[in-house]
Amino acid sequence: CEFLAAVFTIATLYALWFFRNLERIPDERDRLVFIAPIDGEIASIESAGEGARITIKTGFFDARLIRSPVQSVAVFSSVSHGIEGAEGYLKHRESLILGEKVSLTLFPNCKSSRFYNFKNGSYLGERLGFFYGGEVALALPKESEIKVAVGAKVKAGETALGFARS
Repeated sequence: CEFLAAVFTIATLYALWFFRNLERIPDERDRLVFIAPIDGEIASIESAGEGARITIKTGFFDARLIRSPVQSVAVFSSVSHGIEGAEGYLKHRESLILGEKVSLTLFPNCKSSRFYNFKNGSYLGERLGFFYGGEVALALPKESEIKVAVGAKVKAGETALGFARS
């Protein structure tokens, strides 16, 4: 009986830690700022067609909430499956379009994400959903100025990634 109580206590503590919902305040509150959508480490920054693409990889100890990187009047979501890379394996992909020029693409490791209800757009740092782990790619417009480097640790809803040039 004591063993089951110990297992239940450990499982409860793990669930509370894994699904933690931290309150975050952005470092910058300018309408032109882009903040980190998820906790993790910057895996890559590259030019992508009409803009820049920042990829963030989540770690084991990172919080899992997805937050809005920009203030947006419209948010659209979609889920797709397809073949990715030369290996030919199926890759699950979830996308969020935030406004006219910013999008999030989520590449979950195991399970699909859970999204909250966003009826009237999103504000900067708002909780958009829950992400079980993997990579998140943030597509920014070409006139963006990136302020982070590869390898930097970022916090969702708090760390400024860059600015849109006005």
